[in-house]
Amino acid sequence: METEDKREKLKQYYFLIKGCSKCNLAQTRTNFVFGSGNANSKILFVGEAPGKNEDLQGKPFVGPAGKLLDELLSIINLTRNEVFIANVLKCRPPQNRDPKLEEIDVCKNYLFKQIEIINPIIICTLGKYSTQLLLNTDEGITGLRGRVFKIDGRYILPINHPAAALYTPSRFEILKLDFKRISKVIKIIESGCDDASITVEYDYGFQKNISKSNVINDDNKNINKNDKNDDSSATQLGLF
Repeated sequence: METEDKREKLKQYYFLIKGCSKCNLAQTRTNFVFGSGNANSKILFVGEAPGKNEDLQGKPFVGPAGKLLDELLSIINLTRNEVFIANVLKCRPPQNRDPKLEEIDVCKNYLFKQIEIINPIIICTLGKYSTQLLLNTDEGITGLRGRVFKIDGRYILPINHPAAALYTPSRFEILKLDFKRISKVIKIIESGCDDASITVEYDYGFQKNISKSNVINDDNKNINKNDKNDDSSATQLGLF
C-alpha cells in the first residue's frame, strides 16, 4: 500500500469511528484519541489509554509521559514524525483509572484495524494492557519487557510505559535499554543479519487475526456529516 493510500485510509477510518458510543467512556470523554504519526511508519507504539492532556488535545502522549517518549525516541535518532502512536483505548477512563476488560474488548478492533492499515514491522507495546492484548497473555509486563517476539512477520517488543519513570526515575535507565533494543531490531531488519545480543522468540500466542482483522463496520451514525476528509483535518489529527 502506498504512503498516501495508508494516510487516506487512516483518515477515512478516523472519521468513521470518531463518534463511537459503544461504551460508557463516550459519555465522559472530551476527545476521541485516534492516534497520530506517520501512516507509513514501520514502527508502531501502543499505549494503554489517553490521559487528561491527551483527552483535551485529542492526540496520544502529549503530557509528561509524552515528553519522556520524545526523549527516548531521540536516543535512537527517531522523532514522532517517523513513527505512529496509538492506544488500546481511544477514550480516557475517568480519573485515569486502569482500563476495564470490557472496555478493551469493545475497543480492541479499532487498534487491530489501525495495525492492518499501517502494517508495521515493529510493534512496541507500552505497559501491561497493550502487551497483554497483543501477545494474548495474562503474564505481567515485568516478565515480558526486554524480550523480543516475532509472530506473523512482526517484531513485538514489550516495554515499560514511560509514565513509570515519572514515579520511579530509576526506571528511565531500563527504558533507555529497551529503546536501544528497538534500534538493534531495526538493524536486524535492514541488514538481514542476526544480532547475537538479541534472542528472538517465536509464536507466543499472538493475536493471529490482527493482520486480517474482522472489524465490524460501524453504523453511519458514527460519521459526522459536517466533517471533511481534507488535509487540514489530517494535519490537526496528526496524520503525516
